[in-house]
Amino acid sequence: MREKKKWMMAAAAVVGAVTGRICYECRHFTTEYYDVTSDKIPEAFEGFRFVVLTDLHNYDFDHGNRKLLAQIEHLKPDAVMIAGDMIDAHPGADMSVAIRMMRMLCDRWPVYFGNGNHEQRIELYPETYGDMNERWCKAIRHPNLHLLRNQHLNICKDGEEICVYGLELNRKYYKRFRKVPMTRHYMTEKLGICDRNRFNLLLAHNPFYFDEYAKWGADLVLSGHVHGGVVILPFLGGVLSPQVRLFPKYYAGEYFRDSSEMILSRGLHMHSFRIRLLNMPELSCVTLRRS
Repeated sequence: MREKKKWMMAAAAVVGAVTGRICYECRHFTTEYYDVTSDKIPEAFEGFRFVVLTDLHNYDFDHGNRKLLAQIEHLKPDAVMIAGDMIDAHPGADMSVAIRMMRMLCDRWPVYFGNGNHEQRIELYPETYGDMNERWCKAIRHPNLHLLRNQHLNICKDGEEICVYGLELNRKYYKRFRKVPMTRHYMTEKLGICDRNRFNLLLAHNPFYFDEYAKWGADLVLSGHVHGGVVILPFLGGVLSPQVRLFPKYYAGEYFRDSSEMILSRGLHMHSFRIRLLNMPELSCVTLRRS
């Protein structure tokens, strides 16, 4: 009987510790630093720094995300890149936290925004989401906001440029349980032919098509969507993707294919499964280096 009681107490302690860790990770974030090196980065962009936000899902870390904003200010970025899902696509969902964050970012820095599947969903299905898309777009309108929906623009500095693209994938590429093969010319049809002599940065919410992004000509891909795989197991990686696939190939960190690199953020929050374990929310800080 005593032995059984000991085991029950040990199990309760483990459950308590895991629950406490999950609660802590959902309420705090960490900053990850990345140096991206390429001989295609112009001299004027040596040391160019930007932060990457993804998958906020309208979450407020602390009374208006003051700590998050303070950390971004501390990093002194030249720009802000957003790889989608600042909101939660649920009928009638509150968007006020994401709207406030967007306004605060745009008041301070140039912001480059590529839609995620949640922003895309509220536009595609007004019969479900009503006027959410109209209210969202109106609320975040700002001179410093560059919303890139299968579009691109140049960032200019001292007479030199890098190119930023924003990709909005067809909904079929977010299907659950399986990866739908991307058609051969899909990237070119959406974004055109990129100039491979220039440094091309791609905001692409869904990381599972990194091979296709690299073949198209992206030098640096910024992605999110996977939330780090919910739980990260040592030696095994992220456990579950939003497509409900176990141990996804891409879940967090840096990935390389030929001369292309992808930075996959663990994201700042979750939507359906509000659980994280060994998987801290991430604010990414990227510095460009000329090789």
